[in-house]
Amino acid sequence: MKISLLDPGLKSVVGHHFDLDLRLARVLAQRGHEVSVHGSRDLAPTLVAKAAEVGMELHASFSIPTYRRLPAEKKAANGLRGLLRRPQAQPSAIDIYRSWARQTAEELAVIPEADLWFWPTLASYQFDAATLPQRGIRQAGGLWWQPRFPVEIGARSWQQTARRAAGAAPQFVVGAYDEAIARAYRSFSPQLEMHRLPCPHDGAVNLRQPAELKRIGFFGHQRLDRGIDLVPGLVNALLDRGFEIVLQDSSQTLRGKVDDPRLEILPFIDDFPALVARCDAVIWPSRWEAYQQNCSGVVSECIATGVPVILPAGCLPAEVAARFNCGIFFCDYSSEAILEAVDALTAGFATAWAAAQAAGQAWRAENGTERLACWLEHLIEGKA
Repeated sequence: MKISLLDPGLKSVVGHHFDLDLRLARVLAQRGHEVSVHGSRDLAPTLVAKAAEVGMELHASFSIPTYRRLPAEKKAANGLRGLLRRPQAQPSAIDIYRSWARQTAEELAVIPEADLWFWPTLASYQFDAATLPQRGIRQAGGLWWQPRFPVEIGARSWQQTARRAAGAAPQFVVGAYDEAIARAYRSFSPQLEMHRLPCPHDGAVNLRQPAELKRIGFFGHQRLDRGIDLVPGLVNALLDRGFEIVLQDSSQTLRGKVDDPRLEILPFIDDFPALVARCDAVIWPSRWEAYQQNCSGVVSECIATGVPVILPAGCLPAEVAARFNCGIFFCDYSSEAILEAVDALTAGFATAWAAAQAAGQAWRAENGTERLACWLEHLIEGKA
């Protein structure tokens, strides 16, 4: 069968999109399907080269990026002149958001037909575009975040689209990769059936039984809301305490800031779970505010691999980690708070490792890329 993965957020090898799309495309191809991937029109040369290297059929198809922000509203002019001047009519936020959907729908019109179009990282404007009159192609989308992310007006768009889609033929099937996300969408669109999808994070075989906490990893796209300002200081402090550090820095933001033979700095990682499995713990030093509505692939891979993860309390990834009993939480965005969490993990490492191993087994019993691929096949066959 022909399956197309539609992902306007795919533009570089950095971050969530390429890792997910490549993993899913590989599994579907191994199961005998003909797979194509449609990403942004602004593809980074490194992504094009990597896709060619791994045999991914990649197309530059979409002009509206998944994380586009609405333009800032112009401030009203000060003074009497500003008060007397008739304000120029400006398009509303929902009108701008709808224009993104219309543009995306136009771009969908030239994408070749397939047995299934799957949106691995669905945004609200993409849902709107996909449910506008098309060619009767079966579609599905997976949700990583709650309705108000990445822009608040997306929730209103989602609600409007859900009302329209609920009254039409069921050409588009929606699912969430976590129950907390599914629950959030049900309150915004109760008339729309929301499926619980297997989360496509597989973990790695991890049979190690370390006696103590020794090697700590930092993984993912290093940026401000992911704690990049804390990482150099944390790495130095942990090296001073005798730990070994593995640091993924695919954007090379931190290159040259720390120099120590016990520090291993890696660029893009082909087998990310295998590297997680080499660690005794992972620190995810993110700002909790940035992840109140969205999941984390790094945290999910830690749970799936059975490795304890240190992360901020009060965010959605923390809720997932707590549910699987795999997290050690810090409550203040500071190096001091994170190092306190490291101390707590060090003191109770044997218990935390055993809990993480049990979490990995529980995760793999209900999630994984193979399970998602199987669900997509059942959808095409009319069994989902």
